[in-house]
Amino acid sequence: MSLQLDADGALEFPCRYPVKAMTHAGEAAIEQVLAEMIEAGVTPDRESAKIRPSRNGRFQSITVEIHARSRGELETVYARLRQLDVVVMTL
Repeated sequence: MSLQLDADGALEFPCRYPVKAMTHAGEAAIEQVLAEMIEAGVTPDRESAKIRPSRNGRFQSITVEIHARSRGELETVYARLRQLDVVVMTL
């Protein structure tokens, strides 16, 4: 996937965007992340979802593509994900 950038290097909207979150390990984390994305008003592409465990298995990286319509929409998604107890950080 390649992001569409304008001449200044800024994202062009609408675009597909990979939202990434580091979470505590566990099967429930992906469902919480997907549900929060839906609550934020975007439709996550479940087929694109990737989960990668950390080296020690305590954490996992979750990446899910969304169709972002604006920078504000992206900021809302990330803000809502950061409020989840299972999320350690967003990238």
